[in-house]
Amino acid sequence: MGSIKEYMFDLQEEEMTQWIREHLDDDEADEETPGWDDLTQEWSFMQESLQEEHEYIQWYTSHSYSELHRSFQFQIHNLRDLTDLQVAVSHEETFYKMAYAHAVTLMESFLADSIRSLIISDDKYFQNAITKVEDLKDIKYTLKDIAKQPDGARGFAIKELSGVMYHNIPKVREILKSILGQSISIDISDVCKITTLRHDIVHRDGKTTDGNLIKVDKDIALEAIDAVEVFVEKVASEINRVTNV
Repeated sequence: MGSIKEYMFDLQEEEMTQWIREHLDDDEADEETPGWDDLTQEWSFMQESLQEEHEYIQWYTSHSYSELHRSFQFQIHNLRDLTDLQVAVSHEETFYKMAYAHAVTLMESFLADSIRSLIISDDKYFQNAITKVEDLKDIKYTLKDIAKQPDGARGFAIKELSGVMYHNIPKVREILKSILGQSISIDISDVCKITTLRHDIVHRDGKTTDGNLIKVDKDIALEAIDAVEVFVEKVASEINRVTNV
């Protein structure tokens, strides 16, 4: 066992050395070459990042889609309960704006988790993702790049889709349709209005682009929470219908 570990360590050392020499553009570079130590540190950070990505994907592998759905339900119900707390009048506006924005955050997290779970759990949905999703199908990676990624092409797909703005509901709907390989019947008009207001809350403290102040009270926050929950349940229902989860 010890010899195997030593062999793997030697391979990693050889790979690091080659990588550093390529970046220094010096085939004879070694530990005494200026810049070697900095690149050694950068290599170490890269390996740690790859390991974190691997553990990230393993988490989705070990958690079913139904668990992700239940987690959303639990958190959205908790958020609704929080709106019943007694809040000082002077803090109400801030409190309800935060509740409103967090409802959208929970929705974004659920949508991202759903897409990752589909790609990781089933080869069919992974193939749909890399051949039909605009953000993925034209990306070019070398075999060398894929070989270095602990989770191969799936890891790259997850990494690229992590950059999607999941409050862009029309785009997310198209991604889901592409991955599932079927049209999905979901009305997004209400939730799109909510994400627009959430943007005003987060980026302009509740003001429109014209500078008009948008008031968010308890009723408005609860309406947003309810609408987000309804939307997520429809998404979950469509995913369950297609995948027979």
